[in-house]
Amino acid sequence: MNTITFILPTLGRDSLKKSIESIINQTNKKWKAIVIFDGCQINKNLIVEHNQISYYEIEKSDGVINQASSVRNYGLQFVKTQWVGFLDDDDTIASDYVDFFYKEINQFHCDVYVYRMINKDLTIFPSLKSKNIIPCDIGISFICSLKLFEIISFQNSHCEDYDFLKKVFDAKKLIIFSNAIKYFVKSDEKEYINEQLEYPNQYKIFLNGIHPFLYLFYLNFFSKK
Repeated sequence: MNTITFILPTLGRDSLKKSIESIINQTNKKWKAIVIFDGCQINKNLIVEHNQISYYEIEKSDGVINQASSVRNYGLQFVKTQWVGFLDDDDTIASDYVDFFYKEINQFHCDVYVYRMINKDLTIFPSLKSKNIIPCDIGISFICSLKLFEIISFQNSHCEDYDFLKKVFDAKKLIIFSNAIKYFVKSDEKEYINEQLEYPNQYKIFLNGIHPFLYLFYLNFFSKK
């Protein structure tokens, strides 16, 4: 099914409802969401009832909460769609996050599509100047093919997002860094009305073993025949 399922781990923080609402408010309704309460019971005061959202609980591991990477791996068993996206429970996404992705995927046919993120001090990451996939410059603002998780999973580490994308790169899969900022760290879209959120010339293409321009040549001249 050509639909995105968002996996959203939560510790039951008050910010969860705003995160969920940013998914519900998508202009393109081809999405599902899985919200997983980590080490706590589902809090009815924080959830939003919706027929495209499912809620689950995961028990603590040896008496302590699980890392977000473990919760994401746990949530993958419930995903039945072609694409998987991720969101933290104190972040939000742009209202056209899903729609923008579908338009882009028709052009690039990639395995992972990485949006830029922005936080309240207007730091953008991955950095617009970044020429490589580097630790601490990557967040969870990406959508990837469910098939990737047949060979790759999230690992518990301080840079699990980077570690995941590095494995994707090493597996010779295509990663596209978007030119658009669509993920808002501990904030929401309304706070950036006066900020530039798209950078037309800032695509980055990472493909191990094949030059990116050869890949684009293939897409433009052979895949459409």
